Amino acid sequence: YLNMEHLRSMEKEKEMEEELRPLLDPLYEEGLDGIIVQDLGLMQRIGEEYPELPLHVSTQAAVTGPGAANILKKLGASRVVPARELSLQEIRKIKEESGLEVECFIHGALCYAYSGQCLFSSLVGGRSGNRGRCAQSCRMEYDLFTADGQKLNERNETFLLSLKDLNTLTHLPALLSAGVDSLKIEGRMKKAEYAAGVTAVYRKYLDLFYEKGPENYHVDPKDQKILFDLFNRQGFTDGYLYRHNGKEMLTLKKPAFREENEALFEEIREKYLKKEHHTPVSMQYRFGAQEEGTLQISTQLDGREFTVFAATGAPAEEAKNRAAAAEDVEKQLRKLGDTDFQPEKLEGEISGSLFLPVSMLNELRRSAVQALQEEIIRSYRRSLPERTQEKNREKLPGKAPDIEAFELQVLCSTNAQLQEALQSDASTVIIESDLCAATAFADAAARCRAANKAFFIALPQILREERRQWLLKALPEIRKAAPDGFLVRNLEELWILTEENIPGARISDYTLYCFNKRSRDCLSSLGIEKITASQELSMHEIPDSVREGDTILLYGYLPMMISANCVLKSTAGCDKKKRTLYLRDRMNHLLPVQCRCDFCENRILNAVPLSLLGLRNEAAGTGLSTGRLDFTIESAEETRAVLEAFSKAYLRRQSVPELSAFTRGHFKRKVD
Repeated sequence: YLNMEHLRSMEKEKEMEEELRPLLDPLYEEGLDGIIVQDLGLMQRIGEEYPELPLHVSTQAAVTGPGAANILKKLGASRVVPARELSLQEIRKIKEESGLEVECFIHGALCYAYSGQCLFSSLVGGRSGNRGRCAQSCRMEYDLFTADGQKLNERNETFLLSLKDLNTLTHLPALLSAGVDSLKIEGRMKKAEYAAGVTAVYRKYLDLFYEKGPENYHVDPKDQKILFDLFNRQGFTDGYLYRHNGKEMLTLKKPAFREENEALFEEIREKYLKKEHHTPVSMQYRFGAQEEGTLQISTQLDGREFTVFAATGAPAEEAKNRAAAAEDVEKQLRKLGDTDFQPEKLEGEISGSLFLPVSMLNELRRSAVQALQEEIIRSYRRSLPERTQEKNREKLPGKAPDIEAFELQVLCSTNAQLQEALQSDASTVIIESDLCAATAFADAAARCRAANKAFFIALPQILREERRQWLLKALPEIRKAAPDGFLVRNLEELWILTEENIPGARISDYTLYCFNKRSRDCLSSLGIEKITASQELSMHEIPDSVREGDTILLYGYLPMMISANCVLKSTAGCDKKKRTLYLRDRMNHLLPVQCRCDFCENRILNAVPLSLLGLRNEAAGTGLSTGRLDFTIESAEETRAVLEAFSKAYLRRQSVPELSAFTRGHFKRKVD
């Protein structure tokens, strides 16, 4: 399989045009078994141009439910790797309701954030985890403080975002019973000994499960010790299979120096790394007077049988002196040491007294082996389909800045922010779905319309089963409020809106990955009318992934992580009170952490907000005339000041001073 995590530098429009075919054409022809992909546009193009190549959806797509899986199935996916945070019940539901193959991580490193929803490494160091280049910011040290400065973590417990490695060896029967089809071992940047050793242990217990059944499945502590000696971070965790989060999942203290078990590593090297793999074959020969000598070789591979024949090309001569003996013939035919095969069974017949020279036997063996190799390779090879050259898609032309070109949208997280937005020059107000109870949506809509503003509801960034049920129950109140549209942040809620036939425009947020025109077209085909430009594209790259009418984010504390884990529960303990805490990093930056207790998740925000306040011309140069301001932790006064500044700069083209602290994000710098 080819994991597109290694090829994510190909998701931008130019990269995809120039690099996809040169990379995939030869691999496709040689029989590549499958490809793991996150980007919808890349997935769609691969499906069109490489029709026999199975498409597997990466865990980076943050699939959390059957709705997203069903959308991906319609787009051509045959397998999905769901979010690592899911419980066994959620995994089972995806399998049962989508019918897709399901692949789950069973061992190795765990991300603190939902994969594909993390901007931490990208914004801090310019290395995008979404493009396979994570700098592992979650492995750094942090302290946790309340808003009034009270420290919540112990002095020696500073690795607040560092999860232990996953180990599910004792839970294989439960995973298989949940319908999991494929098991994934995370081995990025690990030694070859680790990959071989861990795989061998899990292979042993998979065989045990199928041979003896779940009732006789027991794990030997010696095998757990092998896994521990191969790699560990202060022990293991069984992840989220049976829990939503917990302090026991973390390596809070500084990892102690771990001396490697060199004897174990050498044993693995001898058994797996130094030893060449040979496929067993059956060989059958026949030599007779006045007939060609023949050799048949057969083998089984991937559940298929392969049989080839080779002949000497001329009859054997009668022996003038010593006739060929079976043991001499077989000695030569067994010499497969420099090939990929080893003789498991060898039998044959020599009819008469024959002279069989060693050179003839060697040539017969070589011909048969070469034919077998070619037959096996040929069975995997494909021909490239006929296709036309990929059309160059036109960029959205940049617009000259115009005083009336921009309209502003405002996203509010609190009632205080909403009140300020209603008095602003914004044309559209978007409220977070947890700003108020669903029963208050109609009132919020009425207030917006009284202020002559469109009313949108922003749906959750992550939609797990519990919140999915909340959304389904809230639909009657949403219908009553009759919003003008929704800010859609994942495929799961897009599926629900479509299946339930909820009226209103659909605008996708930047959390719904879109890096190229094909992704934009794919989202459009799914019912997305407008998108929000990615936060990992520069001002020169944005035109390659948008259409006129789409949105550019102008301001906001960007969520760098969204996590099923909770920094408060891991330190002071859970009290189910929503609040904002602060992580202090080694550079003394304070990162706001929103503890969203209704559905037990954390959002870690950047220390300073994104601001394009002084870049009106550059923002207009992307061709987008709708700008959004996202408010999260701002007070009413801060909200009012930001709204006034952007109104002056973008609507009235007045010169205003930049904010006191801000970041441009990736607007002026490309992401790796």
